[in-house]
Amino acid sequence: MTSKPNLDNLFQEWNELNIKAQKFLGEFDFTKIKEIRVKQNQSEDVIFETLKNNAPDDIKNILPDDCGEMEVGYELEENRFYFVMFDPEDEEEEEEEPKLIAITIDVNKKVNLIKDFKME
Repeated sequence: MTSKPNLDNLFQEWNELNIKAQKFLGEFDFTKIKEIRVKQNQSEDVIFETLKNNAPDDIKNILPDDCGEMEVGYELEENRFYFVMFDPEDEEEEEEEPKLIAITIDVNKKVNLIKDFKME
């Protein structure tokens, strides 16, 4: 029997690893950063699988098979995790600046889509 992932714990763990990675980046310790990124990738994969399992069909249809090429982030205030990608609807249009979308999941496994997402 597989236990269900605790998103709150995964979010916290990912964020703590992110803080450590920033510290080691300042120290130019790339070996430690690589070790941390391996652990973060494992958390991201579990979070992404949970997102896919809880996403409505319209969002599932645009998700890639894995989160490998997506930018990820965690927002402390709203306690939600972001997966950012190019808007697949925008790929057909020829614009100078490609549009981004963010697909979010919160600790309650609520999945949302944010169109025209802006990276801050």
